[in-house]
Amino acid sequence: MTDPTRAQDPINNLSTFVRRLEFSKPEAKFTYLYRGHDSTGHILRPSLFRKQSNRQHEKNLLREVLSMHPSEFRQDSGVFEHLVRLQHFSLPTRLLDVTFNPLVALYFASQGTKNKDGEVLQFKFPSRNLKYFDSDTVSAVSNLSNLSGNERNQIRAMNKDDELVSELAGRRLLHFIKSEKPYFEPRIRLDHLKGFIPVKPRLSNRRILAQQGAFFLFGLTTKLDDSNSHGIRVSRTEVPGDNKAHIRAALDRIGINEATLFPEIDRAARYVFSQVSPET
Repeated sequence: MTDPTRAQDPINNLSTFVRRLEFSKPEAKFTYLYRGHDSTGHILRPSLFRKQSNRQHEKNLLREVLSMHPSEFRQDSGVFEHLVRLQHFSLPTRLLDVTFNPLVALYFASQGTKNKDGEVLQFKFPSRNLKYFDSDTVSAVSNLSNLSGNERNQIRAMNKDDELVSELAGRRLLHFIKSEKPYFEPRIRLDHLKGFIPVKPRLSNRRILAQQGAFFLFGLTTKLDDSNSHGIRVSRTEVPGDNKAHIRAALDRIGINEATLFPEIDRAARYVFSQVSPET
């Protein structure tokens, strides 16, 4: 598949964007994910890593919410799904939201005012790198959330996989992994822990289903650079601010709007009210 969001061609309207997608030729063995911002130049960093204090309190945040609302997490299969649920409620996690649907990314890029240009980002990577929610690798990286900052720093300083078995921080990580996967063998790879991985979640969340959502799960790396060594090609395409309202209206006509992408009743009600009493 050629790049449907060539950086030299701003997205001026929905029909142009759809034509780019229509005439893009699928490239075998590659997967594409998308993300949209209502302004340009965003650093691709999960919310957890945007403040130092968030990192320091990560494991306590997870435990506090679990202890206060255990029933909310009862159906989750492990820490990754805990993080997905926290992300749903806008709490800081090591997840970065993306989508399989470029039109969903365009919706988010066309939000905000005409005073700021938006952008659509495309991520291209070998399909073999995409993991599912129940992957052992996903479990290993997710359970970094259960470690203290000092323990994560100890792992960050390691150079060989076997140090994860010999050092206390690695053994604690293994303990947490085995608590959700008892069969797990101590074969954790440092390069997985130190990078980030694209994950296809279980579609148990109405919002994820509506948005065709996925995630980048970050380990000990705090941001995804446009030029990176992880085999992910990142391209950005501008959405001129003057065209945002027109694009939003066109997306609305094909059923991509706040009510359909955020199926919670408060968002649906807000959308309905905006149609009855549009902003001036």
